[in-house]
Amino acid sequence: MFGSTILDAAIGLVFVYLLVSLVISAANEVIAGIFKSRAKDLSKGIQQLLQDQSEDGLVAKLYQHPLIHGLSGPKSKPSYIPSRTFALALLDLVAPASTDAPRTLDEVRGGLANLPEPLQKTLTTLLEESQLDVERLKTNMEVWFNNGMERVGGWYKRKSQIIQLSLAFVLAGILNIDSVHMARTLFAVNSPLRESLVQSAKDFSKSGGTAKPLKEVTDALGSLALPIGWSDFELGKRGPTFLLGWLITAFAVSLGAPFWFDLLNKFINVRAAGKAPEETPKDPKAVPQPKSPGNT
Repeated sequence: MFGSTILDAAIGLVFVYLLVSLVISAANEVIAGIFKSRAKDLSKGIQQLLQDQSEDGLVAKLYQHPLIHGLSGPKSKPSYIPSRTFALALLDLVAPASTDAPRTLDEVRGGLANLPEPLQKTLTTLLEESQLDVERLKTNMEVWFNNGMERVGGWYKRKSQIIQLSLAFVLAGILNIDSVHMARTLFAVNSPLRESLVQSAKDFSKSGGTAKPLKEVTDALGSLALPIGWSDFELGKRGPTFLLGWLITAFAVSLGAPFWFDLLNKFINVRAAGKAPEETPKDPKAVPQPKSPGNT
């Protein structure tokens, strides 16, 4: 019974962290869209990849190329460029293709000779790795671009984690989402909230992954009657632990919705596996009849 209480309380906490993480993730995407964070990080990554920080250099010409310009918004640069598109556009800038004949190896070599030395050396190495084959060069340029974009993804992820941590702490303070108080409530004997959260968590888990509309998530949070908010807050009873509770909430939520969704499914599976199957009634064994006197 005690083990079941611990597991159910853990499921309840994980479910709350999952829902709050989804809200914070949606808010982070809105902020990223407003400040065009993805597009800025992509542009910065391409500048480093091509080793060009000038305003009217190769990077500017690359963004003006029809293949990439078509991915841009009315007033913004693209937030994503396919590696094949990048390779084709860059190669076209280095050695413009002719409408009459395919691009030759000599044309590529001549175009590389006009590039700044660091980039020229990089692309020459890629050409040599391609065994002087132009088509293989395109493939190698795609791999080179993808490797550079992994670094850009790392920048964006680190910034997102800092933003999400900050947003989570602010939201925890505004709504008084105190993990310490929630844990005490969920571990209480015969907690009706614990049972309600477990059932809601099971329903949520069955409904799919973390790609939920924001309204669905906020409606789920609002229907759970969680011990959050300021209506019943009494500083004398809780003491300064509510600050610790906010910090725990913020750090937990910053781990991200996918982390909590995976953990929730694991806990639910453990809970389901731990239940003893219902026994089916067995037929009563035949009772031996007493033998009559004189019978063997």
